[in-house]
Order: sequence, then structure tokens, then C-alpha cells
Amino acid sequence: MLAFRRILAFSSRIHSYLLALYLFFALLFVLFLYFPVSEVLVTFVTAFQMVLGWTIFLEGSWIILASVYQLFYSHVACVSPIIMTVLRLAAYFAISIILDILNTIIVSGFSYGGTL
Repeated sequence: MLAFRRILAFSSRIHSYLLALYLFFALLFVLFLYFPVSEVLVTFVTAFQMVLGWTIFLEGSWIILASVYQLFYSHVACVSPIIMTVLRLAAYFAISIILDILNTIIVSGFSYGGTL
């Protein structure tokens, strides 16, 4: 079961690297909103962000399910991978929401629809 815990720790490290790669492409996306670039490059970065986002989500799901499986199989709770995975998924969703809000504001502007 030690080998399974090592695989779990390695998967957790890969999940961190995927989040770092997503941060890099998020920074590229923000810079593309400021500097004029080719539409093909923006489409590529957006598509890669989508694929990377799904990969982060699926890898995080695998880590959580594998940690639960490991708990039932060996009766040893590996809580650290679960907590770190939940924090990384929360960071991914926060970055994703911030990018979407920023894109909406830059592309279509900001309007307040309230009346007095």
C-alpha cells in the first residue's frame, strides 16, 4: 500500500503543476486582452485553457476518490492530498471566475441596471 500512497503523492504533485500551467495560460489570456494579438492565438489559448481545466478537475476527482479508496483499503487516512486537492480546485475555480468576469467587462463593458 506504500506504493499506492507514493502514486497518490505523485499525482498530487502533478495536480499542482497543472494548476501552475493553468496560471501561466491565464496570464497569457489577460495579456491578450491588453495587447493586440492574432485571433488564432487567442482561440488556441482559450481551447487549451478549457482542456487544461477539465484535466485539472478530473485529476482532482481522481486524487480524492483514490484517497477515499486508500482509506477503506488500508485503514490509513491520507487527509493531506484531499485538503490540498480541494484547495487547488477552489483556486482553479476562483481564477476561472475572475477571468470570465474580466473578459466580460473588457468585451461588453460594465453597466448598472438598477433604478432608483
